[in-house]
Amino acid sequence: MKPRERIMATLMGEEPDKIPVVAADWLRKGSQGGWSRRLMERGLGIIRWVSPYKPFFIHPHNMNPQIEGIDFTQKFFVEKGTAKCRNTFDTPVGSLTELLRFNKLDFGACATEENLVKEPSDWRVMNYIFRASLDKLAPNYEPFELEEDELGDNGMTFAVVEKTPFQRSFVELASTERTIMDFAEKPDDFIEFLDIQRKLHERIAEIVAGCPAKFVEIVDHISDVISPAYYKEYCIPYYEIYSNSLKGTGKILGVHMDGRFGHIKKEVVNAPFNVVESFTVPPLGDLSITEAKEIWPDKMLFVNCPPHLNWAEPKDVRNGFSSILEEWGSKKGLIIEHSEEIPLETLETNLSCALDVFGY
Repeated sequence: MKPRERIMATLMGEEPDKIPVVAADWLRKGSQGGWSRRLMERGLGIIRWVSPYKPFFIHPHNMNPQIEGIDFTQKFFVEKGTAKCRNTFDTPVGSLTELLRFNKLDFGACATEENLVKEPSDWRVMNYIFRASLDKLAPNYEPFELEEDELGDNGMTFAVVEKTPFQRSFVELASTERTIMDFAEKPDDFIEFLDIQRKLHERIAEIVAGCPAKFVEIVDHISDVISPAYYKEYCIPYYEIYSNSLKGTGKILGVHMDGRFGHIKKEVVNAPFNVVESFTVPPLGDLSITEAKEIWPDKMLFVNCPPHLNWAEPKDVRNGFSSILEEWGSKKGLIIEHSEEIPLETLETNLSCALDVFGY
């Protein structure tokens, strides 16, 4: 089987000749050397996330809606040896700024030093931006054809959609403290934010249903910050929007869950999606492959390369992948993926170890 065939077979619930091992090559920034070429020759698959609509908002990579009346500016600078960026939105109803600090290892990752939403009144500006985006939402299908043409049999594209409201708030827009207070107290501008987010996802779901991608992923970054109650109130109803919209299309729905989420494992049982994507094994994750398989027998797992082994010796990396294989015990319903940051110094070795263990 070719990499694309393996991925497709897994998504369709069939048994591939080998468990797919894939890498999201778009994660890498700058010159990368020849790791992808060498590993693709062995059978590594390539996955690319493409937004099936525009404007598309995902922090911090794609924030500019490119809408008249909304000015988005970036100022890059270095402070005490650390690269930083000041992002600013200027709108007719006010301005917001944030400050980002970039990872010195140059993964393209960053941390937020100053959030866009600092006070309850700041939601008014975000509402203006998201309302304008809702009014401009349109299909963005052509990039799928271009990416698929480039990848050929070596991989496939995944459709990616924006976060649900609670995850969007604390991951992208506000501090955890601001998020918790506003979700509890619900000031007027925040209530409007929730209303706009629901309308936004309803329209996005309609567009996604017609896109060329087989796999649709909600990039929710689920972790132990969200409570079971909030997960049921602010995540599952949105998953239902997409699940209902995708009925009859043959598309598979997944959710990006790369954190510690053992506390909501029971809520995930009946959540209306097919794939737990970017599953992180212990010790950084808090749910084992064995337990996940037992509690979610109808869900597929896309398992992230174990981040605690990023700097490990090759024999330890192989042992880590061997444990995953042993716990899962089948070729069906499992994909191993490089979906989070791995240092360039160890990336090829770690993925090569995965290919060794899974029979390539």
